[in-house]
Amino acid sequence: MKAPFLYLFLALSICLSACKQNTEVGLKPANSRSVLAPNTGNISELVIVIPDALWNGVAGTELKNIFQTNVLGIPQQEALFDVFAINPSQFSSIFQTHKNILWLSIGTTASVSRTDEKWAKNQLFVSVKANSETELSALLVAQGEKISDWFLRKDLARRVLKLKKTAEKEVQKELLDAYNFQMLIPNGYKVAHAEEDFVWLRRDKPKVNVISNLWVLTIPYTNPAQLSKEYLIQVRDSLGRTHVEGSRPQSYMTTEMLYEPDFTLLSQNPYTVEMRGLWTMVNDFLGGSFISYTRLDKASQRIIYTEGFLYCPKERKRFHMQELEAVMSSFKMK
Repeated sequence: MKAPFLYLFLALSICLSACKQNTEVGLKPANSRSVLAPNTGNISELVIVIPDALWNGVAGTELKNIFQTNVLGIPQQEALFDVFAINPSQFSSIFQTHKNILWLSIGTTASVSRTDEKWAKNQLFVSVKANSETELSALLVAQGEKISDWFLRKDLARRVLKLKKTAEKEVQKELLDAYNFQMLIPNGYKVAHAEEDFVWLRRDKPKVNVISNLWVLTIPYTNPAQLSKEYLIQVRDSLGRTHVEGSRPQSYMTTEMLYEPDFTLLSQNPYTVEMRGLWTMVNDFLGGSFISYTRLDKASQRIIYTEGFLYCPKERKRFHMQELEAVMSSFKMK
């Protein structure tokens, strides 16, 4: 969307001095990292600096396909990023400190580059250049997924950093003492159920009807098939049937297979797979989203299954699911 006015609130956090209109050539990085300003804007926001003609053309269409695609594993349509397109002539110092900036320009050799902390602390700036709109569009098709991943990973790191400041330290200590692992636990979570190889943490927000849950399960490792999508669906269905009962007789949680979960290899060392999808209740009408990370602990010859699942029937879900993703990405064995 062409909506510079939405960023007026940023002016409240920036010095109210007069701002000159700039192009990319005229804007220079700060000379010293120590004098960088704090970044502004919200996590998951992306400022795209692009001429109007490009935004309204093929290149703009490709950018929307990359950055406004729907988040996986959420039943409603919610885009990966809240995108604000800014013409280079309108890019003033108000926007210069934003967390995420993508700058596209025509008239030079094709290139894709990233700069961390160009104008603000913990900022990510990415530049995409090409000789023509056709070349720019082709570059976005080829490099778009990588560029999106840069911004997604940067936002994930910011969420983890934010969690560290407000985490439930006592709960984290209990988990470390009892299960020998570390994981950032957001404020408000309590242990709902604990066994020798399984722990369930839960946070209820009744005023907004949001319930967030975390599972950690350890399983002896015997063969590679245990890291398959089919096996891991069986694992979560077993946990759901055992631990999550509905309000109706013989109701329990299961994986929604009408929209099959997405399954991705995240890392070879340690071997880690991610699964995103929807859950539902057998003999009941509840449902929601889940995300799981499954790690192979070779040293102990076991599988560590971590999952976050959400019940949030009225609220938007992206923020809550991204918090659960940040929690699980923080998992470490002692």
